[in-house]
Amino acid sequence: MHNILIIGFGIVGQNLYNEIKDLEPDVVDKYKPLVNTIKNIKYDVGFICVDTPMNNGILDISEVENCLNEYDCDIYCIKSTCPVGTVEKLINKTNKRIIFSPEYYGNTKHCNNYEFNFTILGGDKKDCDDVIQILMHCYDARHLFRIVEPKLAELVKFMENSFLATKVSFCQSFYEICEKEKLNYSELRELFILDPRVNKSHTFVYEETPYWNSHCLNKDVPSIANQYNNLFLQNVIKFNNEQKGMISIDKWTELREWIEKYYKDHSAGWIDDTENDRYCVAISCEDLLEKMKKLEEKLGK
Repeated sequence: MHNILIIGFGIVGQNLYNEIKDLEPDVVDKYKPLVNTIKNIKYDVGFICVDTPMNNGILDISEVENCLNEYDCDIYCIKSTCPVGTVEKLINKTNKRIIFSPEYYGNTKHCNNYEFNFTILGGDKKDCDDVIQILMHCYDARHLFRIVEPKLAELVKFMENSFLATKVSFCQSFYEICEKEKLNYSELRELFILDPRVNKSHTFVYEETPYWNSHCLNKDVPSIANQYNNLFLQNVIKFNNEQKGMISIDKWTELREWIEKYYKDHSAGWIDDTENDRYCVAISCEDLLEKMKKLEEKLGK
């Protein structure tokens, strides 16, 4: 029996635990001491599943580095998304056995309704082989393993998340075209996915949230765009940010009428809205809150 440690017990750590539970892994999470089962031993493999938040436009790997210093493992397998080049950098810095294996977990139906019957491992071939020999006890022979250089394993995670973000924005753009032509986007979508070259995932458009907004996409897409100053991805992000600040004229009118009523109930007069004839009105939450704040200050509320 191998000694396995999962470091970090958030969404990734919990899903990994369920996936490799046959190995009876121990768990450590300094933010969740009640789940800790770590022993005073050297572990064969430590799976690093800590958060890598955005910091100055790129993913912060300080928690990953802390794991390398705080826990004793023969091989460290990083599941946390990290900037391209992280494994090489950490190996040169620590001289430890480190590989990267992208994860495909999530906490929504958009991810959890799919089976990911493969594992990508990026790093030294011997290190990856040793981890595979352990993981083989969790799957049957249909499970696929791919060993690649670490930068490829790191980059593919960004490529996949960036593609999904782009796909959401792409579908949203055609939703808007349908709105202008008074066509039904749902019908258009059903025709679109008849093409066998088109995957169904991420083709829904939600009227109340016409943009992508998830923990992973919000940090991974800007990080890779910033790391390589990628113009295409920067434009995808720009489009998405604009979508977050757009509301339909119907929603705007409804909001405006509510504000008008609120104002008229407490005072008299109202400044005409010169944008009322536009199909859509771009407005940020900050601007709206500021306007409400000024209105309430004027009313003494």
